[in-house]
Amino acid sequence: MRKVAGFTLFMVAVVFAFGTAFAAPPGKIVIKEIQKSKAPVAFDHKAHGEKVKECAACHHKDAAGSEQKCSKCHGAKTEEKKVDLKEAFHKQCKACHQKEKKGPVKCDECHKK
Repeated sequence: MRKVAGFTLFMVAVVFAFGTAFAAPPGKIVIKEIQKSKAPVAFDHKAHGEKVKECAACHHKDAAGSEQKCSKCHGAKTEEKKVDLKEAFHKQCKACHQKEKKGPVKCDECHKK
């Protein structure tokens, strides 16, 4: 009986882990915390996820191996030298748009008034 219960618990954990790992990305989101002097950026996360297919192309994991909200590290005031949130988004997004030769690369193309 204990083996069955242990196996069942293990299977529930595996299903939960795979379910969260392959969860659908959120749809449209608004990125507000980049720059207080500019308008927030509306971003279709789902559409980008469908085009890119590989989450790791944009997201990286923290030291514990978990994906976190970008501002957790890039907005944190730590002694480690990290790229701030604004610079991280600008480098990541603009570089990809320039490489793909599509998508906005100028300020007012993302920060719409």
